[in-house]
Amino acid sequence: MNVSFEDYEAYLLCTYGNSVTEQGLFMKLVEEIGEVAEVLNMRAGRKKVNGEDMQTQLANELADVIHYVVGIAAINDIDLSGTIIDKDKKAAVKYHHNTCLESFLMSRKE
Repeated sequence: MNVSFEDYEAYLLCTYGNSVTEQGLFMKLVEEIGEVAEVLNMRAGRKKVNGEDMQTQLANELADVIHYVVGIAAINDIDLSGTIIDKDKKAAVKYHHNTCLESFLMSRKE
């Protein structure tokens, strides 16, 4: 099963409603980014491995990061998909990319 940003934002808005603040979600985001750094340090041999599967642990921590990013967007009524596509269009022009995300997605539907 796949989930869209729109669906995830709606779910998190329903889950959090008015019960959390963007500052609270941001603090959780920072915590989760630290946990991603820990896993990456373990994978690079700079930190002792705790015995868990590193791939699964990294996947879980990245999912947590996405959760809080999308949560912040949801409670601030930000269309994350639209913003990502618009920002990528500008970056594609700025950095002279051969394609942009919108074109890439359109070509996959054909």
